[in-house]
Amino acid sequence: MTELTEGAPAAGTFTTARRSPLRELIQYRQLVAMLVIRELKVRYKRSIFGLLWTMLNPLLLMVVYTIVFSTIMRAPQRNFAIFLLSGLLPWLFFSIAVLQGLHSILVNQELIRKVRLPQAVFPLSVVGSNLVNFALSFVPLLLLMAVVRQPFTAALLFLPLAMLILTIFISGVTLLFATFTVFFRDVRHLAEVGLQMLMYLSPVVYDLQMLGQHDTWWFRAFRVFLQMNPLTYMVGLVRDPVYYGRVPPLIGVAVACGAALGALFIGFSVFNRLAPRHIHYL
Repeated sequence: MTELTEGAPAAGTFTTARRSPLRELIQYRQLVAMLVIRELKVRYKRSIFGLLWTMLNPLLLMVVYTIVFSTIMRAPQRNFAIFLLSGLLPWLFFSIAVLQGLHSILVNQELIRKVRLPQAVFPLSVVGSNLVNFALSFVPLLLLMAVVRQPFTAALLFLPLAMLILTIFISGVTLLFATFTVFFRDVRHLAEVGLQMLMYLSPVVYDLQMLGQHDTWWFRAFRVFLQMNPLTYMVGLVRDPVYYGRVPPLIGVAVACGAALGALFIGFSVFNRLAPRHIHYL
């Protein structure tokens, strides 16, 4: 813990020239990197395979889905396992980062009481560690694509940009949930249930084309909800290059970028506005 507090002023000290929250956070970027490394070390402590689990977990998941959808439950779409996993990986990045990040302020409350530092480094470090897992999970995905002869196209070069947009969006949502959890501890339980529902209300295991057309009011309302759901466009950032072999439509990328920047602006603004009050509720 000493290396994390090195160079950081004590909690009770006063600085005459107060920097903007964003500039102060940038100053602590090295601390964010150290916290990311700490998150990964703690997560895989005393594990035989260690960081390799970040690739083994999705690999085992892919093997199971490939067997199920190629032999037991034959899906109408070719290489349905790739279709499914290209939606699951960004969803897992989102859901796991949010669930772990909303506890980040509470888990680090002792450090927050002792050291003056931007509290946003804690939820952002959780997002960073899950970004590492997300990036490594593409290794077994690409291997599986080669095994099932899924075409490799130039659209895969879009994936780094997709990862950046996803990270910005997830950072904003995680910051928002992290600060709300400090004041309302029920948020952690509501988030678990809400994310389970949201998975089925988002095109993770299906897409809009698979839904077809039904002349009922609830189905029309559901399609409108899907079109307004930012996760629809976030999942498409990965699924389109991986499964369909195409760059996502420009309008979809624009909506995803707008949702990501909007989420980050709202999450960062609300978090920094409420951060000074956190210590009274820890």
